[in-house]
Amino acid sequence: MKKLFSTILVLGLLLSGNTNAETVQEKIDNYVFNNLSFEYTECQHYLMIMSEALKTNNPDPAIIKNYVENAKLVSDIAFMYGEEAGMSIEAMMARSKQISNKMLKSLDNNFANISVIQLEYSDKCRSMIETPEVRNQYWLNKAFKKYQ
Repeated sequence: MKKLFSTILVLGLLLSGNTNAETVQEKIDNYVFNNLSFEYTECQHYLMIMSEALKTNNPDPAIIKNYVENAKLVSDIAFMYGEEAGMSIEAMMARSKQISNKMLKSLDNNFANISVIQLEYSDKCRSMIETPEVRNQYWLNKAFKKYQ
C-alpha cells in the first residue's frame, strides 16, 4: 500500500510539474511578445523625442501632433504585448526608462544630434506602424528557429 501511495504521489508530482511547464508554443509567444513590446517601446520614445525636437524648429503643429499620436498608439501596443509576455507594469516602466535614457544619452541630451536616433529608428518605426505584420513575422521566424 505504501509503495502504491508513493508511486501515485511521484506520478502526481511529475504530472503537476508538466502542467506548470511552459509549452513550446508558450515560449514562442512570450519571446515574440517580449521582443515586440521592447521594439514598440523604442518607437514610442523615438517618436516622443522627435516631437520635442521638432518643436525647436517651429514646424507645422500637425506634424508634431502626428508624432505624438503615433507615440501614444505604439505605447498602447507595447503595453499590450508586454502584458501578453507576462511583464509587470513596473518592469515595463523600468524598460521604458532605460530606453529613454539610452536614446537621450546617444543624443548627448542635445536635439541638434537628432539624426543619431533618426538613422536607427525612423525606418523601423515607420514600418512597425504601417505594416506591423512584417515585424511580427520577423520575431515569429526567430522564435521558431530558437525553440524548434
